[in-house]
Amino acid sequence: MELNIEQLYNEFSNLKFAGIKEPAIRIINDIIKNKKIEDEDLFVIEGLWAYEKIIKSNLRIRCFAFCPDFIKNDTMLKIARFCIHAADDTYLISSKLCRRISSRDDEGFFLLCSTPQYKLSDIKLKEDNLLVILDGLENPGNIGTIIRTVDGAGGDGVIICNSEGRKLSQKLIKSSMGSSFILPVIKKDIKTTVMWLKNNGFRIIVTDLKANERYYNTDYEGRIAIVVGNERHGISYIWNEHDCHRVIIPMYGGADSLNAGVAASIVVYEASCKQRELKQIGF
Repeated sequence: MELNIEQLYNEFSNLKFAGIKEPAIRIINDIIKNKKIEDEDLFVIEGLWAYEKIIKSNLRIRCFAFCPDFIKNDTMLKIARFCIHAADDTYLISSKLCRRISSRDDEGFFLLCSTPQYKLSDIKLKEDNLLVILDGLENPGNIGTIIRTVDGAGGDGVIICNSEGRKLSQKLIKSSMGSSFILPVIKKDIKTTVMWLKNNGFRIIVTDLKANERYYNTDYEGRIAIVVGNERHGISYIWNEHDCHRVIIPMYGGADSLNAGVAASIVVYEASCKQRELKQIGF
C-alpha cells in the first residue's frame, strides 16, 4: 500500500527542509555527539521507540526533525503526524543529513526535548516509599539501567548526587528505555539529600562488602532509600557520618563484587517485593 505522504505535506504546508546550520538541528547534532551545550536541560530521542512514553509523560518537544524517506508504513505516518502537532517546531531533513548526525544507521527521526524539572518536593510521600540514591556513578549505561529498574519495580524516584555529567545523556536515555523521563530523576548534593531523607523519615540502606547482614534478610518496611556507590570507589565517606543500615550481597564464586547496575537491581527488587508482600498481608 502506497503511503500518502503528500497528504502530510498538504496538511502541514509550512514544513521546510533544514540543514545543519539551523540552530535546532545543530543542537541535536551536538547532543548526539556529546558536545557541551548551553542548555543542559535538553536531550534528544533518536527514533520513534519512545512514542508511547512521550505521550504518557507529557514531555515538551522543542523540535521534531525527520526525513520523509524513513516513513515506511501508516503507523510511522501516524506517529510523525502526532510529533508534528506536539512539537514547538518541525523541520524536514535529508537522508544525507540523517546519516551525518545519527548515532544509529536506521533512524530518520529526532526529537529535541526538555528535561522534566523535578524537585525533591515532587516525590509523593507515602507509607512505603522506595528511592535510589546514585552517589558518584560515572557510567551512563549503569545509571540508565538503574533508573529503568526503579521504574520497573514501582519505585518513586532516583536522586543523583556527586555527579559532574549531564543528567540525561544519549546512552543514559537509551539504556533507561524512556524511564528517565517518566520517573522523577533529581540532581542534588549529598548533604541536602541526606537532610531531606532524615526529615521525611527515610531509612538509608547501603550495600557494603564488610556488612554482616545479607540483603534478603533485611526489613524493607516503610520509607527506604537505597544508596548505590561509584563503580570503582563505592559510596562517599559522608554516609559513614549518618545512621545507615548496611547489607551485603553474598558472593559465592570467584568475583568479589557485582556491577553497580546489577547490584542495585537485586536490592531494589528485593525491597519492592517485600514492601508489596507487607501490603498483601495487611501491614
